[in-house]
Amino acid sequence: MHSLKAFKGSKPLFETDDMLIVKGVCRDEEFDNYESIKDYLRDKLKKENFEIVEDVEEIDKFISKINDIFKENPAYLDTFGFEKMKKSFEMIGCECDYIIAKKRNIMVGVCMYFDKKRKNPKFVEVLGVLFPKI
Repeated sequence: MHSLKAFKGSKPLFETDDMLIVKGVCRDEEFDNYESIKDYLRDKLKKENFEIVEDVEEIDKFISKINDIFKENPAYLDTFGFEKMKKSFEMIGCECDYIIAKKRNIMVGVCMYFDKKRKNPKFVEVLGVLFPKI
């Protein structure tokens, strides 16, 4: 995720053997060359050899794994949902979007959001899940 120029010096918000969540601020000046957050994230993930996931069954497997991990960790009681998160950021006046991708046995959900009026800072959150190798 180096191409987002967002995580230098960041520490994980949540970390287990199977999941990592990191939040940072995007410092990539190329962002302004894109028409949307989704286009930007898609391009950056593809450049890092991630395959964009759009298959509903694969996404459900990803969300189920996240929810299973959160159930094991009582500090996180809500079920995780990317659409729910996007809608809540939009309700408070943020531009927000996300993308789900995979590389080998790792799936990631990458979300970016920022205040619609100020446009900065551009926050980026990455949630990565490790699946057993098949």
